[in-house]
Amino acid sequence: MTSLRLRATRTLALSTLAVVALAGCSPSGNVTGDGDTTESVALLEEFFGHLEAGETTDAAAMTSIDFPAEFLDEDFYAASAALPSDAKVVKTKGSDKYTVTATVEFVLDDPENPASATFQVKNDDGERTISWRDEKFSIINVASPGRIVVNGELDYAMQPDDAHDLYLLPALYDIGYDDPTGTTQLDDDGTNEFTLPWPMDDADPASDFPSNATVTHWNLSVSAWVEPDVIEAADAQIDALTDACVAEGMAGPSCPPQVLAYGKPLVDPSTVEWFRTPATGPVVSDGRVEYSKGFTVRADGVTYPEPAVYTGTLTKDADGTMTFTR
Repeated sequence: MTSLRLRATRTLALSTLAVVALAGCSPSGNVTGDGDTTESVALLEEFFGHLEAGETTDAAAMTSIDFPAEFLDEDFYAASAALPSDAKVVKTKGSDKYTVTATVEFVLDDPENPASATFQVKNDDGERTISWRDEKFSIINVASPGRIVVNGELDYAMQPDDAHDLYLLPALYDIGYDDPTGTTQLDDDGTNEFTLPWPMDDADPASDFPSNATVTHWNLSVSAWVEPDVIEAADAQIDALTDACVAEGMAGPSCPPQVLAYGKPLVDPSTVEWFRTPATGPVVSDGRVEYSKGFTVRADGVTYPEPAVYTGTLTKDADGTMTFTR
C-alpha cells in the first residue's frame, strides 16, 4: 500500500503538471471552494501519516492545539483500540491562501465503514496548521461513584461540580468505567467498557454506547446505574435492622436516630408498624453510594412525630456480597 507521505508527494508533483485533471479525479484538487487546496490536502495526508505511525509529537506539531504531555505519550496513544489508517480527503472548501475546510475519511476498526471528521487548515503565525471542530473532549459526572479510564492508562475520578478536559489526537479510544464501590454499572447488562472515536462531527445514535453514558461531539456525561440486586440487598438489611430495633424496645443501637430521639418506651412490640415513605433512595457521588430508606413509625397506638430514616453507604465485595453500612 502506498504510504500517505508518498501519496502527498505524488499529489504535489501532479498538481504542477495537471491541476485541472486533479480537480476532476482527486480530492487533492479544488473539489469545492474558492481556490486551490493542494497544499492543505498534502498537510492533512502528512498529519495522518504521523498518526498511523504513532508519531504523536510530530502529528501534534502540525496542529494549532496545545496538547498536555500525557496525551502525546506514545504508549498511551498506541494503547488505543485503533489508530487512523488509509486516510483520504474526500471534500475540500476554501483556499490554501486562507482557510481550507476538509472532510477526511479514515479507517479505525472497520474498513467497510470508515470514520470521517471535518478538519481545518489555516494560517497561524505564518504557518499552515491543522485543527478540528472541538479542541478538547470533556468528561462530565452527572451521578457516579466511579472513575473513567482512558486506554487503560489515564483515569479521571468523577467530579460532581466540574469536568475533566481531554486533548486527544484522532484515534479510537478505549473507555472504561471503574466503580470502587462495586455497586453501579454503565448499562443494565453490566457493560462498563466501550470505544470512542475522536474527533467526531456528531455522535452516531446507532453507536453502541452504554445506556448511562451520553456521548456528544464534545463530551461524555456519565450517570451510573445502581443495580436492582444492590437495592434489594440493602432493603433486606434495613428490614433486619427494624426487627432488631423492635426487639431492643425501640431504644437500642439498631434503631434510627429519630426513633431514639423520640425516647418513648415500648409497651407492646406487636403494635409496632413501619410504613415506607417515598422520599428515599440511592444518592450517587464521587467514590460513594449512599442509600436512605425512611418510615413512618406507629407503636402502642401512637405515630412518631418524625419519619424514621436509615442512611448508610453501599458496597459490594468481589464475591458479590452487598453491605449496607450506617
